[in-house]
Parts: sequence; structure tokens; C-alpha cells
Amino acid sequence: MRKLLILLVFTLVLAGTNASAMTIKNGDDTIEVYGSVRAFTVFNHVDKSDVMAFSTDQFVIGLQSNSRAGVRWTRGNFFVNSEWGMAARDSNANNNVNVTLRYMYGQYTFDNGGKFRFGQIPGISYSDGPFDRKLSADNGLQGFGTISDVRRVGINYEINGFSISALSMRQDAGNVTNANVLGGTFRELMPRIEAAYEVSSVRIGGSFVTSTSYIQSVDESGKAERKNNNVSAGHIMVSANPKIADNTRFLVSGFYGVNSGLYDMGSMAIAEDYNEAISRSNRILPRQKEGPGKLDNTKAFGAAVGFLVDKFEAGFGIQSSSNDQWEENINGMGFYANYKYRVSNFRITPEVGYINTGKNTGSGGIPKGATEKTNGIWALQFGLQFRMDI
Repeated sequence: MRKLLILLVFTLVLAGTNASAMTIKNGDDTIEVYGSVRAFTVFNHVDKSDVMAFSTDQFVIGLQSNSRAGVRWTRGNFFVNSEWGMAARDSNANNNVNVTLRYMYGQYTFDNGGKFRFGQIPGISYSDGPFDRKLSADNGLQGFGTISDVRRVGINYEINGFSISALSMRQDAGNVTNANVLGGTFRELMPRIEAAYEVSSVRIGGSFVTSTSYIQSVDESGKAERKNNNVSAGHIMVSANPKIADNTRFLVSGFYGVNSGLYDMGSMAIAEDYNEAISRSNRILPRQKEGPGKLDNTKAFGAAVGFLVDKFEAGFGIQSSSNDQWEENINGMGFYANYKYRVSNFRITPEVGYINTGKNTGSGGIPKGATEKTNGIWALQFGLQFRMDI
């Protein structure tokens, strides 16, 4: 083990000065150090005229949050992957550097081909995989037709294209207790269960979780009482990217979810600027009714289609969410097109994108009986992604 640690430190030092990928073998051990720097420059036009009576123009240069550095270690049937994200951009487009953990898991491969993983593991029931949106953290049409990959601490088993995971909800506790959903102290009732099956270019999957929080209060007689509030969330999804001709693929995905904002896999949000428009939103969280513990589920469905022709890609997606507390559904849409140019380990991708977040942008739906309705926010984006891999 001591030799392995010394070798790992030596490899990391070399990786900082070497422009090539680093792979070192030492007996039965294989260590690979890798990295990907992803920066962007972009011009955003965000029109808020129907909501706040103005529009904004903004030029931004930043480091994308999916920039990464990682280490892979292999010995026989054992495999370990640790990967960190490096973001240099906050919600106000300032260059404040944050380091995030993307992966940290161990894996054992059985003789029958099955794989067991534990730790902070990759998500499996996502539908944004076929799409390669660049200027919003490579998240495809998240929130406008797809469900994204969310990594959480848990265990996973995979064999012959089938995969199942049990994941902790602790990282998402704030989503359960905030945004007028539940108050009090968060408690997990069960792990979040995810399952997926992939064959050829098709992936189907889904998830389910139930969580709770409790509120300590005092009744009229002065006696302490505790009220539990339970809420469930889940989704089903399908995605595919079949090849229809040489260098041409058709991209398609769809999902249906209930309260899917509770675990950050879906989104539809207010836009401070274009890149911040695609993040978790109370529009896909359950809504509080009068009385403790009384909730209405928020249902959402989305679909996205696109084409990849050689280096050119374009995608279009829609999402609609509904709740009994709202006067009408919230509908949003997004579009993007890009062209990928690559020379060796360096890539540059120009991209244009458009989103429309739908009516009554900031309140999570138009309340029943409301007389004032707005058309929400639309935004247009032009930019470049610069990427270098080692």
C-alpha cells in the first residue's frame, strides 16, 4: 500500500507538467490520471419584459462546472475511480473557485461479468445521455425534455445491461424541507431505488423514493406533539440514439416524473441569466396545501428529439408540469445547435441556444383564481466552448 501511495503522488505531480494522458503500470496495478478543462465564452440575451419590465444582455467568460480531474486504479477484478469537478463560476457569474466531488467509488467485477459498486456512484436512470449540449454543463435538454444524471452515495449492481442502485437522500434533504414543501427535520424512510436496462442504443429506467420530515409543536393544552410529513418522488424514462445512416444518428428521449425536483434530476426555473435558467425548480416539487402534512404532487413530462450529423448536432425539447394548486399547466421549451471541431486533444464548439420558461416564471405556477398572468422569460444565447483533455 505504501508503494502504491508513493506511486500515486508521483503520478499526480507528473500529470501537472505533462500534456499527455498518464498511465503507469506497477506489477498488478494500473493507475491512470486524467483531466478535462472546459471553459466557455458566451453572450446571453434574457428578456424579462413580461415579468419584470426589462431585458438584460450579458457577456460571460467562465470555467464550466463539469471541468474535471480524476484518477483510476485497477488491480485484477478491483477498480477505483475518484473524480473531482472544478467550477469557477457562481450564480452571479463571478470567478469563485469551487471543488466538487463527482465520483468516488469502488467496483468489483465478478467472473460472470456482473459489477458491484459502492460509494458516490454514477446515476443510471437518466435520459439526457444522447444529447451533447455544451454551454450549460453538457446537460443536454435537462428540464426541457430530459432527466439528468445525478450521483449520490449508495450501492449498485450491473449485469448484462441491467443495473439497479440504492442511494442515500441525505444530499437532497434541503430540497425536501425548502421551497414550501415540508418543514422541520429531515428523515430518510428508505433509500432511493433506481433501475435501468440498456440494450444497443436504447435505455429505459426509473426511480422511486419516500422521505419525511417532522415538525415539533405544542397543542392548545400545552402538550408537545410531533407531526410527520411524508412525500414520495419518482420517474420513468426512455432514451435512444439509433444510427440511421453513416455519421448520422437520431436522438430521442422522454420521461414522466412525480415531484422529480426532490432529487435534482429535472429542472425548469427562473432565468437570472441563460446558464442559470436550467437548475432545480419548485415547479417540479410538491405544493403545500392548508394544514400540516397536506401536499399535492407535481407531475411533469418531457420529450426531446435531435439529430447528430457528423460534427453538427441540434436538439429540441419540451416540458409540462401540473399541480392541483395551479390554474393551468406550466409549459417550457428549449433548443440548441452546435458544431464540434476537434484537433488532437483540443476541441472548440460554437453553439446557439434558446429557452422559454413558460408562464408565471417565479412563483411555481399560477394559483387558482389568479387574475394576473405573465408569459415568463425567454433567453437567447451565442457562445463557444473550449475543451482540452489529457
